[in-house]
Amino acid sequence: MTLKTVQKLQLVWVVLGLGFNAASYWQINAGHAALSATDAVSGGIFMAICGIVVIAGLKGAKKVYKFIIPFLSLSLAYSGWFLHINAYMHDSTLPEYASFVSWLVVIIINSYGLVTLLIGSWLAWQKK
Repeated sequence: MTLKTVQKLQLVWVVLGLGFNAASYWQINAGHAALSATDAVSGGIFMAICGIVVIAGLKGAKKVYKFIIPFLSLSLAYSGWFLHINAYMHDSTLPEYASFVSWLVVIIINSYGLVTLLIGSWLAWQKK
């Protein structure tokens, strides 16, 4: 698998994450519960930053991508995966989520993102 292919897969994750955060924001504005415990605006900003870095890498800014993606991976591992898993372990009724399904969607999207970010980071460091 090439780095460019992984970066395109990362863009799929960015679009999914932006869409989920946008849906959560709309839910809040309609007076309903947020889809997840993550603040929708903060989540959207994080996803936009990730998208900018991935696009920069696709456009040739290899050093920017190579040095920033590991930090974004760590951030996603903690705030986008660990904290959500921990929320379930702490209280399986998931009071900060709209439903179990919305929690599961967060886990699936962020797991996909974390895997693609880690693979992309590894591939970027393999290139001389």
